[in-house]
Amino acid sequence: MKRQYIIIAILALILPALVRGLWFYRGLPPERGEIATPDYASFTRPQVAVSTPDVEDIQALGGRVLLDAFHGNQFMPADVEALTSAIQARGGKVDTILDPISMESQLKQASAFISISPSFYYSQYEVQTLKNFAERGGRILVFTDATRNSLYYDMISGNPIAYGDSIAANSLLKAFDISINNDYLYNTELNEGNFRNVVFGEFGKSELTFGLSEVALYGTHSVESPSGLLLLQGAETNLSSTNDAYDPDQGGAALSADGNVVAFGDFTFLSSPYNTYTDNATLIQNLADFALSGTQTRTLANYPYLFNERTVQVYIAENLTRTTELVTALGLLQTSMRYMDIQLEFVEDLPRSGDAIVIGSYESLDEFDTYLKKFDVTIDGGDYISTTEFGEIGRYGNGLVMFDAESKGNTLILLADTSEEVVAMINLTGGAGLSSCLTSEKLAVCSVGFGGDYYSSSDESTESTSEETSTETITEGEATPEATPTPGG
Repeated sequence: MKRQYIIIAILALILPALVRGLWFYRGLPPERGEIATPDYASFTRPQVAVSTPDVEDIQALGGRVLLDAFHGNQFMPADVEALTSAIQARGGKVDTILDPISMESQLKQASAFISISPSFYYSQYEVQTLKNFAERGGRILVFTDATRNSLYYDMISGNPIAYGDSIAANSLLKAFDISINNDYLYNTELNEGNFRNVVFGEFGKSELTFGLSEVALYGTHSVESPSGLLLLQGAETNLSSTNDAYDPDQGGAALSADGNVVAFGDFTFLSSPYNTYTDNATLIQNLADFALSGTQTRTLANYPYLFNERTVQVYIAENLTRTTELVTALGLLQTSMRYMDIQLEFVEDLPRSGDAIVIGSYESLDEFDTYLKKFDVTIDGGDYISTTEFGEIGRYGNGLVMFDAESKGNTLILLADTSEEVVAMINLTGGAGLSSCLTSEKLAVCSVGFGGDYYSSSDESTESTSEETSTETITEGEATPEATPTPGG
């Protein structure tokens, strides 16, 4: 009996599986041949054209370029070596700026300012300083990269949050009507070996795009400028990661309306080997030319970097005696100029060409009449000096600084009332500069005294008037009062 139960249990387990197998059985499979696979050995990666710059036609431009390094910039020197090498090949000097305090001073003698993938916002002071620099003719180059991010942590949840470098860059670029979007461009149809390696074949007309037929950027943000010029314009298959759409107003780079500020959504193309692909090498050479061709319009805002030559002539008016105080002040001026690699040459005649510093007093106005008329300054011997920029100013205790920038040379004119105030003017310009002066582009008024001469003349006038008044109170025919003797004598 037990054996019967065992057989039934075994059949209950095996029979369903057997029935299922017979139901789905389709017979023995036919013989299958070898499965065909792609011929991987025959596959080759598309090779982009390689270009090299023509180094024989490079023009020695000279100039100084400041490289931003105080905004958490996310790059290594090797990442931009192609650009810095191109600048140096043109006689340019690349200096790293490490703090915002010296930025304004260093920009006075720079041709360009370059910021690469910043992480920290630009302050209002920094933006205004760079805006003034661009308005004077300086160049600004900003490079970002879609692969560079700053990691911050939420104060409440502690979760990490990644911020793209475009956010920090836009804090500066918005002053020039340029914006870099926090996205990346991609193209699944036309690219340089990878959908994020976008190729650009249409260009805005500019010195920066001269000689270009195709440029490749590697992980680029999209850039736009409503009032400026879109430099790198891609095909309609170049799409933005934010909406997977094409926007004809967005591209890989843009130039500001004044032509002095350029922004790129990528800087990988500045490093090896990407700098040799397509026409990237030509683009880098154009960028170097752009950076060094920035020429600032010299104004008193550039003081003390006002001169173009290494030797500056110094003329002192004939009526000024070379006293010990004057010689000491000239020595201070000479030392400050030597720090800028400028030598002073003292001359006997008023210079007609070349860079010069002209020093005189209000008593020697005949020698400086040409300059006074040019700057609409009137000194008629009274208590006031008439100026177009600042109206009437007190003659006593105030000195004048005039800057005449011409093609034949730049001339700095220093004038004050007395020889002591002339010495004070030289000490001021050779030491603290014009920071305490009332300035415009070409004219400055500096306090070099306390108006002592003015007040002295007023006091003398008052005393003279009092004496005349007291004399006039004694009319004719009246006897002069006699002194009444005191009891003591």
